[in-house]
Amino acid sequence: MRLPLAGLLLVLVLIGVGCSGRDPNRKETVPVIGVITVDGKPAESVQITFHPEGGMDQTQPTETRAMSAADGKFAATTYELGDGATLGKFKLTFKLPKLNSISMTFDGDAFKGRYANPEKSQHSIEVVSGMPIDLGTIELSGR
Repeated sequence: MRLPLAGLLLVLVLIGVGCSGRDPNRKETVPVIGVITVDGKPAESVQITFHPEGGMDQTQPTETRAMSAADGKFAATTYELGDGATLGKFKLTFKLPKLNSISMTFDGDAFKGRYANPEKSQHSIEVVSGMPIDLGTIELSGR
């Protein structure tokens, strides 16, 4: 069976579009890393949320999040794992879900909401083009 010329051209165009690289609607991201400790010890599974100051971009909304590993290290993610945060000013919030031993799911917050309100957050950053950010160690209290 022979593929008509128009069909072949369409396939080639679609392959070219798929391989052309970056999505033109994708915002620039910059790496943001750090370490979370709770009461002086590395904390695993802390959820970090980046809240844009001034609110979510309504034309191209994105969400930036991270989760700490067993050693407390985290890397911000917007589109792909560890790709970073979009440009702008952010307030950071932190949540540490607890394991429900009956349902074997994570829920609640071991911090009891202490670090969950972006308006009260004492952790803010400004992400600037081409300037990777290392937040160092962020010390939180579990008490």
